[in-house]
Amino acid sequence: MYEEHHPDSPIVECVWQARAMKDERYLVAAVEYWDLWFARQASGELITGLSGPALGHRWIRSTIGEHSWGVQLRPHVVLPGVSKEMLRGGERRLEVHEGNIALGQQVVRFPEFEELDDFVERLLALDVLRCDDDVRRMLSGDGTAYSERHRQRRVRAVTGLTRKQIEQLSRARDAFALLLQGVPPIECAARCGFADQAHLTRALKAFHGQTPARVLSGR
Repeated sequence: MYEEHHPDSPIVECVWQARAMKDERYLVAAVEYWDLWFARQASGELITGLSGPALGHRWIRSTIGEHSWGVQLRPHVVLPGVSKEMLRGGERRLEVHEGNIALGQQVVRFPEFEELDDFVERLLALDVLRCDDDVRRMLSGDGTAYSERHRQRRVRAVTGLTRKQIEQLSRARDAFALLLQGVPPIECAARCGFADQAHLTRALKAFHGQTPARVLSGR
């Protein structure tokens, strides 16, 4: 069982939770966002960690009885001291001790799923999470006050990705959503800025692990 919701937030892309009803593996698409996640294993053990942005899809295994939840944070949100470029495509486990987590210079309580919204606000108030408003503006196209070279360096340093890579991920995600609505691949390619259908197919296979035909057949 998996569910997510997308709050009206400048920093959170989505809040999600999953419960494993059986031992299985599931596909996770490449995204420019990054996750702060939590889990309670079937044994009751609490685990938590950070998952970085990714340029390729990946498979995650889940064990029956496991409950996991987390927040997916926008690219311009940073955790000082953590390099998203080093975290890219992987994850970093955080220590849980007596129900507490060390994040930056702060120790905070391990949150339940229902507490995630307040948890993120607390991290912002404690300066554990920070928003880079300059990068937010650059990603939205409003970075004319800076040179192109400065924008490239700043975006990569904060997000772990280049602007071109972020744009590629966004286009592939938009095309994937259109395919789920039954839009033909050739139309998806044109509407989402791909050179042709072959280019769309390569992007979806890399980022989402599926071809357009596979997405359409699985609707």
